[in-house]
Amino acid sequence: LSLGVEAQDRIQIVHQTLHHLHRIYSMNLSSVTWVQATVEHFRLLLDRQLRELEVCVRKPSTGSRARKNATVLKYFRKLRKFLKQKGFSACAWEITRAETRAHLQQLLLIMATISREL
Repeated sequence: LSLGVEAQDRIQIVHQTLHHLHRIYSMNLSSVTWVQATVEHFRLLLDRQLRELEVCVRKPSTGSRARKNATVLKYFRKLRKFLKQKGFSACAWEITRAETRAHLQQLLLIMATISREL
């Protein structure tokens, strides 16, 4: 199965986003009021999706793909910094959870676009 460059770029963005979400949800969760089993299940799902996407992801190259990856990296660095600055408070985690939900919805749209192209 051969994917076009644009589809490969989209898959790379999905992979990078899931990678950063996995890193964030592996941070200090001690102040959250969420059910820990649910958080652990979410992390396991992220991990599984990352492993499954590995076969589809090429190493980032120069050009627009590298810029897109840099944009994703910069956003998640800011989010990690925000959590640290707020002392991983329950409120900061709730904001992060809302951001995560928005990103996951965007990823669904991206993956639907890729699926239509196949």
